[in-house]
Amino acid sequence: MPVLRSLGPTYEENLHGRHAAVLLKVLADRSANGATNIALAGHYGSGKSSVIRGVQAGLDKRKINWVNLSLSSLGIDDTKRARIQEDGTLAPLTNLIQKEIVKQLLYRKAPADMPGSRYFRIDSFRPWPAVIWGAAVAVGFFVVAVLLGLVNRVEKMGPQALVTSHGWVPWAIVAGFGVFLGVIWFLGLRALQSRVRVESVSAGGAAVTLSAKENSYFDEYLDEIVYFFQKTKTQVAIFEDLDRFRDPHIFETLRELNTVLNNSEQIKSRPVRFVYAVRDSIFEQLNVDAAPGGDADAGTDAAALRASALESAPSANRTKFFDLVVPMVPFITHRSARDLLAAEFAESDERPSTALVNLVGAHLTDMRLIRNIRNEFEIYRASVLGEKGLKGLTADRLFAMMVYKNLHLEDFEAIRLGTSKIDEVHQAFRDMVKYQTGHQAAVSKDALDRVASNAVWDRHAKVAGERLQEVLPIVYRASRRGGVPVLQYQSKHYELSDLTSGDFWRSLHETRKGVQFAQPGYHGVDLSFDDVIALVGDAAAALDDAVEADATSLQRDSRAALETKDFVAKATMAQLMARTDLVMPTDSGVERNLDAIVADLVSPLAHDLLAMGYIDENFTLYCSDYHGIAISVSAMNFILHCVQADRADHRFRFDEAASVDAVEKEMGARFLDGESVFNLEVFDHYLPTRPERLDKALDKLVMRAGTDSSFIDAYLTDGASRELFVSQLAPRWKGAFVHLVEKAPIDVATAIVLIDAAVRSADRDVDYDSSDRVAELFSEHYAQMQAFVGTVEPSKAADVAVLVRRLGAQVSDLAVLGDTQRKEVVTASLYPVTRANLSTALGEGTPLALDVVKATNATVYEHILDNVDSYLHAREEDEVTVDAPEEFVAVLNDVAGAAESAVLPVAKGASEACEVADLEDLDGTAWTAVVSASRFAPTVWNVSQFVAKFGVSEELVKTLNSLDLTEVEEVEEESRYDLGYALANAEDLDPAARVRLVEQLKLPGGLNPERLIHAGLKLLPALLAAELVPDAAETYARVGGCPFAFREEYFAASKGLASYVCELPLSSDDLPKVMRSRRVAPAVKRAIAEDAEFVHGRLSRQGAIAICEWAAKGNTVSVELLVKLSEAGAPAEHILSLLEPHLPDIKLPVLDQILLALGDEYEPLTRVGGHRPKLKERDGTEKLLNELKRRDRVSSFSQALLGGIRVNMRH
Repeated sequence: MPVLRSLGPTYEENLHGRHAAVLLKVLADRSANGATNIALAGHYGSGKSSVIRGVQAGLDKRKINWVNLSLSSLGIDDTKRARIQEDGTLAPLTNLIQKEIVKQLLYRKAPADMPGSRYFRIDSFRPWPAVIWGAAVAVGFFVVAVLLGLVNRVEKMGPQALVTSHGWVPWAIVAGFGVFLGVIWFLGLRALQSRVRVESVSAGGAAVTLSAKENSYFDEYLDEIVYFFQKTKTQVAIFEDLDRFRDPHIFETLRELNTVLNNSEQIKSRPVRFVYAVRDSIFEQLNVDAAPGGDADAGTDAAALRASALESAPSANRTKFFDLVVPMVPFITHRSARDLLAAEFAESDERPSTALVNLVGAHLTDMRLIRNIRNEFEIYRASVLGEKGLKGLTADRLFAMMVYKNLHLEDFEAIRLGTSKIDEVHQAFRDMVKYQTGHQAAVSKDALDRVASNAVWDRHAKVAGERLQEVLPIVYRASRRGGVPVLQYQSKHYELSDLTSGDFWRSLHETRKGVQFAQPGYHGVDLSFDDVIALVGDAAAALDDAVEADATSLQRDSRAALETKDFVAKATMAQLMARTDLVMPTDSGVERNLDAIVADLVSPLAHDLLAMGYIDENFTLYCSDYHGIAISVSAMNFILHCVQADRADHRFRFDEAASVDAVEKEMGARFLDGESVFNLEVFDHYLPTRPERLDKALDKLVMRAGTDSSFIDAYLTDGASRELFVSQLAPRWKGAFVHLVEKAPIDVATAIVLIDAAVRSADRDVDYDSSDRVAELFSEHYAQMQAFVGTVEPSKAADVAVLVRRLGAQVSDLAVLGDTQRKEVVTASLYPVTRANLSTALGEGTPLALDVVKATNATVYEHILDNVDSYLHAREEDEVTVDAPEEFVAVLNDVAGAAESAVLPVAKGASEACEVADLEDLDGTAWTAVVSASRFAPTVWNVSQFVAKFGVSEELVKTLNSLDLTEVEEVEEESRYDLGYALANAEDLDPAARVRLVEQLKLPGGLNPERLIHAGLKLLPALLAAELVPDAAETYARVGGCPFAFREEYFAASKGLASYVCELPLSSDDLPKVMRSRRVAPAVKRAIAEDAEFVHGRLSRQGAIAICEWAAKGNTVSVELLVKLSEAGAPAEHILSLLEPHLPDIKLPVLDQILLALGDEYEPLTRVGGHRPKLKERDGTEKLLNELKRRDRVSSFSQALLGGIRVNMRH
C-alpha cells in the first residue's frame, strides 16, 4: 500500500523553532505597550502555518487561550473593488471576509457555553436540561395545585368509595397531573428546539423589530465578538490565509476590531493580540487604487505610480497595518526545491531520476505542492506501474505527468477527453510527422526524377543544341543537297528544333555513336561523335561531366531527404522538437518548427518536459488505470488516440506485430471499419496474410483518392508490402496508373516495380485513366516489368496488351518481350515501327518491301500503313518499298488510304520495274505523287486523265519536261485536242517541251489560236514555227496587242507573213520596227514597201526613214512611195539617193512635189528666175541638178568657195 504524507503544516524545530520563539516571546509579553497586530510575513509555502503550529503549542504550554481563524479563497472573485461602496457599506469581498470571521468565532463555542449570545444557532437536543425543566414544571404545578386546594376538590369530585378507602389517591391524582404536565413540557422543548425565533413584535399599528442591518458584519455582531472574547478569555487570535483574497482592506477592519477589543473593559484578558500569517506582496495589490485620482493614465510609469501609492495610501503600506512584522526566512526556493523533492522520494520504492528532479525542482517552491505530487505519484504508481498495469511505462514519465497534473489541473482533466494542451501538442507532433515524411519523400522523388529524366541534361543541352542548330545547316548546304534535313540517330529523327533537348544529348553521350544529317529517305552527311563535339565546341566538350556533377548533387539531396524522412517517421516528440530545422505550414500561413509550436501551446515547464522526453506520446496511459487489459502500451495508446477518436495516424508505430491483433480483438469492427485502420503498420500486418480484412478500407481509399490520397502516398513511400498494396488497389481503382506515375511521391525505380504489380493485377474490365506521362513511362520502362518480360499465361498476356492500348503506350522493342506477350503486342499493334521491331515481328531475314510484308503478316502490314512515316524512316536507302510490279498499284492504293503524304516516297522507293500502266487503276489521291515520282506510263491517255483531274500540275510538269508521250493514236482526237490546249497553256511547262508534246499529239489542222490563253499565247510564235497553228492574220490578231518584241518573234516564225502583212493592224510605231528588224523576212518588208497605201496610212518620219534605210540596202521603192516618204519628212540624203533611179522617167510636177517636201533648201529648184540657191553636197545632188539642167530648169552649178554647190537657175 502507498504510504501518504499529510499536506497539513508540520512543525519542525530545526526549521521553524526560531520564528516560533520570536512570536511566543511577543505574545507572552503582558505589558500595555506590547504589539497587538503582528504579521508573520512570507511567501506561499515558506512555512508560516508550520510556525503557527509551533506557536499554538507554545501558547498551550503557557496557558494562553488562542483561537485560529483560517479562510478558504476558493470561488472568490479576484476582481478589484473599491474600499467603500457608494452607499457607505464595505466592499462585498471585505464584508464577506468579516462574515466568515464572525461565523468561525461564534460557532467555535457551543451555544451552551455562550448563554449570553444573541446569535441564533441550531444546537443538538440535550435531554437533561429538558428533564429538569419538565420536573420543575411538574413540581411547580403540584405545589400550586395543593395551595389552591386542588387536592380537596379531587376528593369531593372523585369516586367516594375509592377516595375514602385510600386517602393518598387525591394526592396521587394531582401528582399525576403534574407529571403529565412536566412530560408535555419536556416534549414541547424537544419539538421546538431551534425552531422558534422572535424577530419582531407588533400590536395594532405599532411594530418592534429585533434585528437590524449594519454596514458590516463586524459592526452588526460587534457585541457578540466582544462577548466571545470576554467569555472565552481568548488572548491571541491567529488569522491564516487572509492574503489569498488579495484584499488588504480586511486588515484595516481587523485592526479596528483589535482596537475595540483592547479598549473594552468587559474583557479582562487584555491585551488581545491578532497574529496574521500573510505574504508581503498582498500590499501591492491595490497600488493603483491607492493612488490619488483612481486609475492611472496609460502612459504613467508603473514603478513611479507604485511608489506614489505607497507613500500616499496607508492601506498600501504594511507598516501602517501592523505593530510588528516577523519575516519568514524561506527554506524552499527554486534552487533548494530539488533537494526537498529528492528528500520526499528518499523512502519510495521507485523514484524519479535526478535529472528530472533537477528539471522540475526549478518550478516548485511550495512544500505542500511537493508533498502532494509525491502522494499522487505513489497512488498512481501503484495502479499504473503495478504488476497488472501496462508494460513499458516508466516512473520518470509518470512523475512528469503528476507534476503536470498538479500545475495544470484543468488541462490534466481534459486529457481524458482528448482536448488538453498536451493532446494539441501530440496532434501537432503527428501533423509534423505526416507533413515532413510526405515533404521529404517528395523532395527525394523530385531529385531522383530529375536525375532519371532529362531535366539535368536539359539544363546544359540548350547552349550546345543552339550551337548545333547554327552549324549543321551550313554543313548540309555545303554538301549541295536540297530539302529539309533532319538529324538521324539510332533510328530516331530529330528536327533542328529538337536539338536543344536533353534526350538527344544524353543518348549521344551515352552511346557516343555517329549521326547522319539528311533528308528522310536519302543518304546524307555522316558525322561521328567527335565531329559533333568539334562542331559544337566548348559547349559540349564537358557536357557529360557537368551533368554528372549535377546528378551527384541531386542524388546526395535525395539521400539526405530520405534519411530525414526515416528519422521523422521514427522520431519521438522530444527528438522532433530538437530538430528546429524541420518546419510545417500552420494556420497563420507561417512555417514553424515543432518546438516553436509547442512553446505557444504549453507552459515553460511542460515545454521542458516535452523537449526532454519526460512527457512522451504515451502520456495518456499515465492518466488512467488499465488493470485487467492484456494489451501493449503502443496498442492502448493507439486505441486511445486513434480508434476511440476515429482518427487516422498513418505513421503510428506499434511495439510489436501482435499489438495490431490486440487492437482488433479489443475494438473489433470499430477498428477495421473506422479511420484508425489507415496506418502503415496495420496494412503491413494484414496485407501479406489477411488482405480481406482491409476490403472496406481499400474501397474507402479508392473512393476518396481524388480528394485525399495522403495514406496511399504514405504507404507507397514507406509501406513494407507496397506491391501487395498496389495489387489490391489496381482492380478497384481506375486512376491507379496516373497516380503512380504523376502524383505518388516515389522515384522512378519504385514506380516501375509498383506499376508492374498493378499491370499484373489489373482488371481488363476497368477503363483505366491514362496520360502522356503514363504512356511515356510504360514505353520507356516496360522491359523492367515482369508483366512484359516474364512467363505469363496467354490470357494474361492478352490482358496486358489490352491495358497497354488503353493507356496509350507502346512497346519500343519487341525483342525483349516474352513470347506470349510479343505475340499479343504484335497482334494489337502496340509497338513503334522500327527496323528492329519489324524484323522481330516478321522474322529475321524477311524483306521489308511492303508487298512482301503484306504477304507475310497482314497485321504488321496494317500497322505499317498506320505508321508509314516511321516505316520510311526505318528502311535502308538501298531497300525497295515495293518489289513486285504487279503489286505496285495495290500497295500504293493502301498507302494512299492510310497516309497520302507517304505515297511519293513509297513510289520513289519502289523497284525500277514498278510503274502504273493506267492511272485509272490508282486511287485518285495517289496520282499526284505517282506522277511526281515518274512512276507511271507516259501515255496520252494517262496524261490526259491526269490533266483533266488536276491540270498541268507542278508534278506533271517535272515529268513531261523529260518524257515523250506514247500511244497517241489510242486516244480520241477530241481528247488529244483538249490535252494539246492544256499543254500549250501550261505556264510552268518548258516552252520547248510544250511544243514537242503538242507535236507528239498529232493534231490535224493544229490548234485554234482562239483557245490559247496566257501561257498559250506566249507560246504562239513557237507553235507557229512548228506549224501547229494557222499562219494567218487571224492568228496574229491573238497577239496584236502584245509588245513588239513578242510580235517580232511571231513575224520571225511566220512563213507566210508576206502574204498578209498588209492586212495586219500595224501602227505607225510598228512600221519602222518591222522595217528595221533583222528577224522579219525580206519578203515581208518588200510586201510592205510595195503597198504605198498601206504605208501611207501608218507612215511617220521614223517610218519613212526606216523604209529609206531599208531601200538604201539595195531595195527599190516606187516614185509614189518616194512622194509619201518625202512628205513624211524623210531626210534629203535618203530621198535623193533613192530618187536617182527614177530621174529619167519621173514627171516634173512629181519631182517638184518631192523637192518641195524636202524643205526650203530645195524649193528654189522648183522654179526659174535667175536666182542662185546653194545646196549641201549630198549623194544624188549632182544627178538631180543634171536632170534639172537637162530639163532647162537649172543653168549651171558649181562648187562654192566655202563648200556646197552653187546653182544658177535659168531666167
